[in-house]
Amino acid sequence: MKPTIKLQTSRCMKRGDKLHGLEEPPRRVSCAISRAWTNLTFVGCLAFFAGCATQTPLDHGLTGPFHHPGNYYLTDRKLPEGLGRIAMLPLTSAEDDLAARSGRESLQTILYGELIKARLFEVALVPSEKLEQLTGKPAWSSDNQLPADFLVRIREATACDAILFSRLSNFRPYPPLAIGWHLMLVNAEDGRIIWKLDEVFDAGEPRVWNSARRYAVENERTQAEFTRLAGTKHGAAFPSRVTGLEWINSPRHFAKYAASAAIETLVTSK
Repeated sequence: MKPTIKLQTSRCMKRGDKLHGLEEPPRRVSCAISRAWTNLTFVGCLAFFAGCATQTPLDHGLTGPFHHPGNYYLTDRKLPEGLGRIAMLPLTSAEDDLAARSGRESLQTILYGELIKARLFEVALVPSEKLEQLTGKPAWSSDNQLPADFLVRIREATACDAILFSRLSNFRPYPPLAIGWHLMLVNAEDGRIIWKLDEVFDAGEPRVWNSARRYAVENERTQAEFTRLAGTKHGAAFPSRVTGLEWINSPRHFAKYAASAAIETLVTSK
């Protein structure tokens, strides 16, 4: 029997405010002027309340409460110095049904993209074919018994300082959407855990829903600014602006929020 290793786990105005710039109308005015003033005020009120009534669902409730991942562990509450590159192994899933199989590839791309966007370290994605060539299997989970030379093989092939195991622990691609990440980053030298997260982001939970909406609005603003700059510099607008509601109702876009929120715990201590 080949020797194996097992990764160790660790534990519009407020009442009383004044309108500046508007003088009180003279007391001695004609009836026509008085009626005009009244009509103007009435129209202004209608416009104000009409604006309030046409707010989208994304405009309401963005003050919270929000979801903050709590089920994670970060050694010494910060990433170790000298962590320059990690090797990201293929995303696995707790279930092997049709939904999980169809979601793994796209969600792996999203997780990889959010890691790159975070700019915390270089990320070397290890394809399934390469992993099978190196270790004999196309995918590994952090709770598997690993070959004794597993870390050495990955480290030598990717020149990494740490290895990321990722598993899709929960996936519901229909409303209310839900995505669960089980992520573990281990030292490529000795297998010690650097960071571990096990969190489910369920859009059915009000705090998660609020956080996803906030993320959607921030994305909308970013794309609107890109559109403005593109139109100014190149004479053309960004062609495929994604609206906030699409972010919440699309599994792919919701996964971006869930991945981003999970990765934030790499730099956020409890």
